[in-house]
Amino acid sequence: MSRHRYVRNLDIEEELLEDEDRDYYGKSLEDEVPMSPSTSQFIYHRNRISSQSTEKPIIEEDDNYSDDYDDDQDMFDMDDVSFKPKNNAKKNAQKQAAKPAVSQKQEQQKAPPVQPKKPALPAVESLKITNTKKTKLNVFEIALNTQPVYKTRERPSTDKDNISLVIAGHVDAGKSTLVGHLLYLLGHVDEKSMKNFKQQSARSGKSSFAYAWILDETEEERLRGVTMDIAHANFDTRNKRFNILDAPGHKDFIPNMITGAAQADAALLVVNASKGEFETGFDLGGQTREHALLLRSLGVQQIVVALNKMDAVEWSEERFNEIKEVLSLFLKKQAGFNHIKFVPLSAYEGINLHTKPPAGHKLLSWYKGDCLVEVLDKLEPPPRAEDKPMRVIINDVFKSTGNSIVLQGKIESGFVEVGAKVYIMPNCELATVKSVNSSDKGAGHQQFTSLSEVCFAGENIVLTLSGTFEPESVSPGMVICRGGNELLIPAKYLVVKLVLFETALPLLKGSKAELHSHALRVPCTVLKLRSIVNKQTGEVIKANPRVITKGMSAIVDLVMEHPVCLEPFAKSRTLGRVSLRVNGRTIAAGVVDQVSR
Repeated sequence: MSRHRYVRNLDIEEELLEDEDRDYYGKSLEDEVPMSPSTSQFIYHRNRISSQSTEKPIIEEDDNYSDDYDDDQDMFDMDDVSFKPKNNAKKNAQKQAAKPAVSQKQEQQKAPPVQPKKPALPAVESLKITNTKKTKLNVFEIALNTQPVYKTRERPSTDKDNISLVIAGHVDAGKSTLVGHLLYLLGHVDEKSMKNFKQQSARSGKSSFAYAWILDETEEERLRGVTMDIAHANFDTRNKRFNILDAPGHKDFIPNMITGAAQADAALLVVNASKGEFETGFDLGGQTREHALLLRSLGVQQIVVALNKMDAVEWSEERFNEIKEVLSLFLKKQAGFNHIKFVPLSAYEGINLHTKPPAGHKLLSWYKGDCLVEVLDKLEPPPRAEDKPMRVIINDVFKSTGNSIVLQGKIESGFVEVGAKVYIMPNCELATVKSVNSSDKGAGHQQFTSLSEVCFAGENIVLTLSGTFEPESVSPGMVICRGGNELLIPAKYLVVKLVLFETALPLLKGSKAELHSHALRVPCTVLKLRSIVNKQTGEVIKANPRVITKGMSAIVDLVMEHPVCLEPFAKSRTLGRVSLRVNGRTIAAGVVDQVSR
């Protein structure tokens, strides 16, 4: 019957599966609303087995079905299994006897046996994972094996020596005003520009900052009334050509001040002679003391102290001698300066800057010395390492593209010529010198009038390099050098001879600090305290000390966060001087004794 036929064609399993997914039955309010825990404890659950029951629970059958598929590895394993027929000679003989006889003609009509087709490629015996990583050439080995080729150059004779002069001192001591007014008096600022500076500063309510605005060009510097970055300027005296580096005096910009001091051959330390102002800048926390220590630790040996704002103390000889006595003791005994000159002046009024005061001035009653420009003209340039391997310290990056970069730096040793193949360390990036310029008004003004084929040690230059550069791959603190035996090998581990300054915390193994050298700034860690030594003789006083306190001289091992461009002090004075700073204060300074990668 038709209804029985319908029942016979049903798939029971399929119907049961569909039934599980359907909700045929309605639900009461009790089923929809979840039951509270207090109510559920009084509900009798029939399926719960009593603890006194002896019946074993019924284990339901697992509905999980295992896939009846082989893994790929099993399939590969089956390919390696060779078929070995069993020895069924007896059965084969019986089958052969049971076969009907075949005539010779039928035997000839049979098709020839089919030969198995040979594979086009050889069979794979085993599957192995090969190392596909490409071996990169060591760029340092390539640079070491690339010997530089260049001609020996000699500096042309000039009538004036170049000296880089850094202007340092406490904030609001009048550094920018002094340099700006001096540039105006020497004719480097025209009357129209000076009038414009005076009008703008007066409208801003800062008329006394007119001369400072000659160097403080950014809007933020003018609004805050403080120098924030190194400002560059140039002027000539009778026998010297000065490259001025106006450094910031605020403690927040000490790293920028270190960058400027690292480029300097001499220093002009400006102090405020006003009552209470000198004491504020010289006491602990003031920048007069810290700037002086940093200048000496960075290799500056000649220093001129300008006692500014002497008009505020009525050109008092007593005040001048008081400040001179305090600073002389500190600069000679603690900082280590031997060549010190003191000049009283007024930067804003322009008294005793480029000429001596007019007749009858109060200053002439007791001061018989030279004016500031005359004192600066007597400074001696340090010896230049022109015969040593080329080292150009990068102080600033002006413009960078994929195939060229414009840098500002100072040649510490050797010389730079157009067309030379150079390396930017520590990244060891190959580049070619496209142009080299000796700045006239300073790199900050972007005006260069001395374009040459070659520049020598001691010159501040603007360099254009061509090559392949990654974005932001070149930064201040890197060094340009030649390859081969002149290559500067980056170092991560240093052995340093340090002198610890006045600090609240001692130096221990594991102490963290920030290392400064030329334009370099990198975190470092004290690995080992080797010994405490005598400051004068270098004799070891105590080996393997546990702590180094203020005033001590010691030899320590430092590890940098990343490789840096430093060399032993015996090899390079500029690249061998370091200072350590912690929490915004300079705690130690010294020289590099050994370096290692």
